[in-house]
Amino acid sequence: MTETTAQTEKPWQETTRAVIAWWQTVDKNHGDRAELRRCRSPAEVAFVPAFYRLKMMTPQNLDPERLAAVAGVLSHVEIPPGTDGRVTIAELFARPDEGGSAPRISDPRFRRLLRVADDDYTELYPMLTRIIRQIKRKVPESAIPSLIWGIYRWNQKTKRFWAEAYYEHIPRNED
Repeated sequence: MTETTAQTEKPWQETTRAVIAWWQTVDKNHGDRAELRRCRSPAEVAFVPAFYRLKMMTPQNLDPERLAAVAGVLSHVEIPPGTDGRVTIAELFARPDEGGSAPRISDPRFRRLLRVADDDYTELYPMLTRIIRQIKRKVPESAIPSLIWGIYRWNQKTKRFWAEAYYEHIPRNED
């Protein structure tokens, strides 16, 4: 790891910890969580007081639209009891439900997600909230940082990272 990479990763790790701490308080406050879950876009999230508590907990230089997308999508997430081990969000999408054989998120739906244009939070936001609901809102704690990072930095690099993680972990049909 280069010094420059370490310099950019440390603030992002601190930001991720702040977002997770905020999310844990929202998760316990059913009113805030419900208000955020009703939002249909990052623009609507910007009208929710809980979002401004998040803004105060994170560095001032963060993009408000991206941060609002993170806040809104996270409001749909619940930590399941038990553990799925260390997993990224894209790996989780590829893994079958317990007792199942198909990925949680189908290949065509995942490819539609990857086709969302870079930084297009108007399209990304509803698609990710639907996907989170499709996986029954259950996201292991270990996958939360990759979800935050992926939403905030939705670009070609993120999409490539998610595609690699998804396709490396998708169940194979052995015919």
